[in-house]
Amino acid sequence: MAQNFSKIELGPAIVEYGDGVGMVTFETTIGGVSFTTETTYRDQLTDQTGETVVGKRITGRNCSVTIPFAEYELTVIPKIMTGASVVTDGTDSKIEIKTGVGMNLIDTAKKAVIKPLAKLNDPNFWVTLPLAYSETDLSYAYDNENERITNVTLRSTPDEDGVVAVLGDETITATP
Repeated sequence: MAQNFSKIELGPAIVEYGDGVGMVTFETTIGGVSFTTETTYRDQLTDQTGETVVGKRITGRNCSVTIPFAEYELTVIPKIMTGASVVTDGTDSKIEIKTGVGMNLIDTAKKAVIKPLAKLNDPNFWVTLPLAYSETDLSYAYDNENERITNVTLRSTPDEDGVVAVLGDETITATP
């Protein structure tokens, strides 16, 4: 019997973060975009059963997208790094990165969508984080062997319905 390999997906993706004028599109990555879910659990035990698990409960579920962004475009940094800002004198500009101590990243949450290049126009293959906040770290190598990478992790926070991620077309709704 022949195996159906058409269900095996390969290939790079782009990630869109935010919307409108402030949207950032991560189109050039090195090392690939990764989507991860992480569920935490709590074992329930009783004195009468000792260390035997009598129940197991979900205590939380988090989703994240890791993006090794390879485009060295400084104006993007304030859009993805809380506490960073552009300072311009009309001709030139610089990016100031402040400590950000005490800033609530949840307040900066925006929609993030992963779109595989092979299915760029097919939302059935997209992954959407309805609300995601950015954790951004810079790792700029100044040598002949490595590209300068902006490591961006977008972490989900629940929307008003408790949804942390949608696999497929987010516009699909249940029929009555």
